Amino acid sequence: MAAKDSIYARQWRDRRARRWWFYGVWIDGFAVLGLLAFFVLPLIPMAAAGAVFVVAGVAWMLGFVVVAVRLQRFPCPRCGHPFFMGSLSYWPFARQCRHCGLPRDE
Repeated sequence: MAAKDSIYARQWRDRRARRWWFYGVWIDGFAVLGLLAFFVLPLIPMAAAGAVFVVAGVAWMLGFVVVAVRLQRFPCPRCGHPFFMGSLSYWPFARQCRHCGLPRDE
């Protein structure tokens, strides 16, 4: 059964959106810090440049933690438990719910 025909289609779209946010914040953070380091920081005084870079880095890390936890805590559409988290473990590549066995994107 295709995910778009599933009764859980809305929840699976939410999981895909969470995954895109995760990868977007992770990869775009590198790009933004790189652009900041090479194009913006040389234009401002050295004393302020370090503070700007640290603030941007901390903001990126906090954003990354938020989207990572949000992806990790994605609730299973069927049982409502965290899809990727078992009783004592976390497996981000799980193909089925760690609690009820619902196949991913089903």
